[in-house]
Amino acid sequence: MKRTINIKWIIGTLFFLFFITTFSFAQNNDVPWKILFNGKNLDGWKMVGDKGESFVENGEILLRRTVNTKEHTFVTSKRKYSDFILEIDFKMDAPGFSTGVLVRCVNANSNPDTSKVRLYGYQIKIDNTARNWTGGIFDDFGGTWKWMYDLSNNEPARQAFRTNDWNTFRIEAFGNNIKVWLNGVPSTNLINDKYPKGYIALKIHSLGAETKDKEVLIHFKNIRIITKDVGSYLLQSDLKQITVL
Repeated sequence: MKRTINIKWIIGTLFFLFFITTFSFAQNNDVPWKILFNGKNLDGWKMVGDKGESFVENGEILLRRTVNTKEHTFVTSKRKYSDFILEIDFKMDAPGFSTGVLVRCVNANSNPDTSKVRLYGYQIKIDNTARNWTGGIFDDFGGTWKWMYDLSNNEPARQAFRTNDWNTFRIEAFGNNIKVWLNGVPSTNLINDKYPKGYIALKIHSLGAETKDKEVLIHFKNIRIITKDVGSYLLQSDLKQITVL
């Protein structure tokens, strides 16, 4: 039996596939990402704090702790942000101590705490320890910091962290809701009103007289942010929202 080829059907199918592909490509290109780190220098950033070391190499921001530092140091954005979606890649050379990405940071001199820390804010923890609460959030409020959202009941997020390899945070700050994903796995879903607007900061932890971990580097790259029409690009999280007053 001779089969008839329907040219109109073929053309229509090809047109449909072309339209879907083009539409999807246009959607991806239309996401209003802004690059926060140019891969060459620290333009748009500043150092705040004690004597931590930061430099740029091979398209990465590298951070290193310094012996006999009495307070934390931060590499912080010069601009303040309120509602945003932030994506950032990070890696640590070795396990054993913690650092983090702070969002909506405020200057400590405007707050009642008297500890020797220059910035307060929501710290998205990089917890490179056996506990491995990377992607949890605590209130980095100087000497009175506390966990707001830990990973004690989130084993998938605890397992998502890759030691000695690159990881990615997606951080959504929208109103009083802070959501975090670690390598695509939801890690936190926090409701809190304490910090409505502030800087984005990379933390260099203080270090005493000991030299352990002195040469361990913290790497950051591919830092980008959405600040326009943020609500249109938010993701749904399967995690239960936790409200902290």
